[in-house]
Amino acid sequence: MNRHPLSPVTQRSASGFTLLEMVIVLALIGLAMGGAITLFITTSAERQLKSAAGDVELLAKRARSVAMVQQTPYAITFFENSVRLSPLVEAGYSDDEIKARQELEADALEAGGKAPKFNPVRETVSLSNFDLFVRRWGSNNWVPMRRNDPQVWRFDPNGICEPVGLRIEYEDGWMEMEFHPLSANVRERSMEAKR
Repeated sequence: MNRHPLSPVTQRSASGFTLLEMVIVLALIGLAMGGAITLFITTSAERQLKSAAGDVELLAKRARSVAMVQQTPYAITFFENSVRLSPLVEAGYSDDEIKARQELEADALEAGGKAPKFNPVRETVSLSNFDLFVRRWGSNNWVPMRRNDPQVWRFDPNGICEPVGLRIEYEDGWMEMEFHPLSANVRERSMEAKR
């Protein structure tokens, strides 16, 4: 049998990685993971603010659309920890008062009353971890939402709404939005999320 000695390159690759190579690779993996975790943590407030703002913007667009389709004024009511879409006649009422109203409407229907052409649309977005502030048209002051002082934003059947501003605060960041009176879209947005 004729055996050939292994070349130096083959001998080195057969012996595996050196300790220094393993330490360098582990250090690079640690840096990449640390950067990813830091990026995730620092943008958490930003993501939460954008999500809450998106929910309110969608609710505003829905309020405008429903008011135009049903030819009935609708409203978005800003409470301390939530935002609710409902017909204007229910704006500002508590959940218990709305349930009592619904029961009266059901009783009237059973007694032979006329059914409404459209069912009322009611939606609520919970913003329990946020602080809400509303700025009315022509004002420079942000009004904080309090339990006994909800703010009502009206949407008319002709598609026009009051131009309002909404400020959402979360942990160490905030987002401000100004809504357009003709489209209920956000026309101006500013945000600061501290890192």
